[in-house]
Amino acid sequence: MPAVNLKRVPVVLYGMVFLIVLLGIVQQVFVDTIGIETPLKDLRHISLDEELNLGAWFSSMVMVCIAGLTAVIGIIERHSKKPQNWPYWMVLAFGFLYMSVDENIAIHEVTIDPLRNAFDLSGAFYFAWVLPAVVLVGTLGLVYLRFLIRLPQRFAVLFVVSGSVYLAGAIGFEMLGAMFAGSEGYDALGYKIFYILEETFELIGLTTFLSALLAYLGEIHQYAAITFQRTIQAGYVKAGE
Repeated sequence: MPAVNLKRVPVVLYGMVFLIVLLGIVQQVFVDTIGIETPLKDLRHISLDEELNLGAWFSSMVMVCIAGLTAVIGIIERHSKKPQNWPYWMVLAFGFLYMSVDENIAIHEVTIDPLRNAFDLSGAFYFAWVLPAVVLVGTLGLVYLRFLIRLPQRFAVLFVVSGSVYLAGAIGFEMLGAMFAGSEGYDALGYKIFYILEETFELIGLTTFLSALLAYLGEIHQYAAITFQRTIQAGYVKAGE
């Protein structure tokens, strides 16, 4: 029976993260030392600071997988003996589905100029989309406290850690990089360092959360593998089967 062992997936994912970050650093060194007047131009497709690149594609795919897994867990728990958390799982599913779309078409960037101009934002808020993002994250954090309390402690910690790492990149390092972008421009060394850290933390946070979800599915709901076969039995296989 062809199957993917869920325990092995995180190893592959972290390997891909390492490769993407390494290629992004190589791209920046290449541009800084050789320039863009070559047949390879600026190697945009492996840059960590561009849209429509390898890192954005990987992040989007991980977000889609997270959306799928949280939806599956929500459906399973809705029909379990403890269904209290299933609405939270489904909200996560829709949220990550939206995030995967935004990662590809950058919906949040549409808000930057209007907010920056309306509130005369600069410094850490030069990329003005972080302002409503901070409010949203704070609100969701309060709403999801009950969800986290109901979880087994190990997974509550894993979810909080992975979310904190992701937000440190998506918002924290974004704000630090914005300080250099607004005052010194996008060629400033500080901006380059912080956008590399931003993307690295985002990728690690997403991968850690996806890995934690796979572990949750395996340990809490006893699903050990995903099968691929042309029968009505295709799908998840429970441990011991």
